[in-house]
Amino acid sequence: MTRKILHISLMIIGFIILTSKSCEPDTDIDQEARLKAEKESALKEIKNDFESDYLGETQLMAYGEKAKQKLFDFADYLSLYSGKNIDTLFKQQVKDMIGRLFYNHDAIVQLPVFPAYRARNKKSNLTDLFCSIDASRYKSIAFAVSDLKTIEPFHLVNGERYSGKIGCCFNITGITQNDTTLLYKTFNQVNIIATRTSKQFGSGTSLLIWQVFLVDVVVAN
Repeated sequence: MTRKILHISLMIIGFIILTSKSCEPDTDIDQEARLKAEKESALKEIKNDFESDYLGETQLMAYGEKAKQKLFDFADYLSLYSGKNIDTLFKQQVKDMIGRLFYNHDAIVQLPVFPAYRARNKKSNLTDLFCSIDASRYKSIAFAVSDLKTIEPFHLVNGERYSGKIGCCFNITGITQNDTTLLYKTFNQVNIIATRTSKQFGSGTSLLIWQVFLVDVVVAN
């Protein structure tokens, strides 16, 4: 008798649970619709930010931080590129990634990898830097950025461009099998811009959006 009562009780509980679930789909649909609407709204807001004719103060601050991150990426990519044992194809990919950080691929970059080199006296460019790294006797060269600061915040130059300046200390160290050598440690000025460029999204879709680029890396006065 006890087992029969227990069985009936379980059946009733199961029925209640099943019945209650049958009432939930409308709630789930409402929630799904709300989440979809929020996502579309967020994407629209992002799209508006990227495609807007002008950048507001908050956006300019965000792009300033993005420029600093690109400077860190630059140092990391150079360290990768310098490795003597990396695959040739991968090395070319890293080189291309470095080029995309800059507005011009022949940008002035005063970062020597030879101790006796006087960076201030020569306007070397990215190509020169790659050649110097390839010709170095070191197993690898470590590039590091420190003491970042904003020298000049992004400001409007014309309707299509904002410019700014950031400062940082570049530390370049040559690494051999048994030793490390400090090659360069100087405070540099990095000119940066935010400008609208055409970017491809998917097949056949391109948008004119704001992007941040490094312009050059020079020895600070």
